[in-house]
Amino acid sequence: EKDNKTMDEKIDKILDTPFFDPDKILDDDANNGGDGSSSSNPLTWFANLVKNDYETAEALYAGVFFGVMVILGQELL
Repeated sequence: EKDNKTMDEKIDKILDTPFFDPDKILDDDANNGGDGSSSSNPLTWFANLVKNDYETAEALYAGVFFGVMVILGQELL
């Protein structure tokens, strides 16, 4: 079947796809025998933080993101 979507629809689909889904990560952890509170897996820890304290998780993510971008920008100059 040929894909007849316009460029706008393709872009919308990409932008609507969640980058980080804490429910999926916690479900995968539970299916693999985890209890959802594993501190050995940073992704599970962050998924729990998103579910329990979204504002802190958002601030932490933004801080790390901008920190990495600043360091990357300094290295490129």
